Amino acid sequence: MARLAIIACVVAGAAALGAGPSSDTGPDRIDVSSFPPEMQQRYLVFAEKCSKCHTLARPINAQLKGGDWKNYIKKMIRRPSSGINEETGRRIFEFLKFYSDRREGNAALPAN
Repeated sequence: MARLAIIACVVAGAAALGAGPSSDTGPDRIDVSSFPPEMQQRYLVFAEKCSKCHTLARPINAQLKGGDWKNYIKKMIRRPSSGINEETGRRIFEFLKFYSDRREGNAALPAN
């Protein structure tokens, strides 16, 4: 019974903080075939590094905007298991900024 009460408190706390549905449930890849070649390369780095710790659906479906990715990636660089260094982080940031800017601008994105 006490265990259920603890779980209920955790769920209530998450709801109070505005935790919404997980973005892990959306598309888990991007068709980058129409992206510039350098962004296609950066996508490969993003896919390799970011999928080590979580699904790609999480960053792909995140509602972060261009510059917001910088702080998020800095957190990932600090995680030793991520394998992300400053240079790799810069490439991942450039891809995610490109992708989120394109998505926000309502530009025609390739189908996922």
